[in-house]
Amino acid sequence: MSINNITFLEQVVPNTMFVFNNSLKARLYFNDTLEFTHFLASLDIDKAYVITFDFVISWMLYNDCDPVISLSKPILVTKNSNPRVLSDYLNHKINEACNLHYLDESISNFNSDNINNKMDTPGVVVNYSKINLF
Repeated sequence: MSINNITFLEQVVPNTMFVFNNSLKARLYFNDTLEFTHFLASLDIDKAYVITFDFVISWMLYNDCDPVISLSKPILVTKNSNPRVLSDYLNHKINEACNLHYLDESISNFNSDNINNKMDTPGVVVNYSKINLF
């Protein structure tokens, strides 16, 4: 696992099916390095986590049972992962999702400069689970 690249779970643990019980959730209201820095700071030292990202069109309409757009295969992160790499990767995946699902591309530019109501904006749900790799 490298802190400067995205590492997919399947690269480390070759299996086609994974089940994670009791996964935790975090919300990213703005897709920027600062939010990833805060998220990574909340993780335990010397632990690995599997994370996935779900794109939410509006926090006002979001419910755990509603459909979301899955942005990625499971990836591995640690407290020492590079927040800039994660932010760039997520930006790329959001743009791909907008193109693939014919969404207005302006929806992918969610940040603190262009919102009036934080709850009526798109965002990302980070699903994460602690794992033991070694």
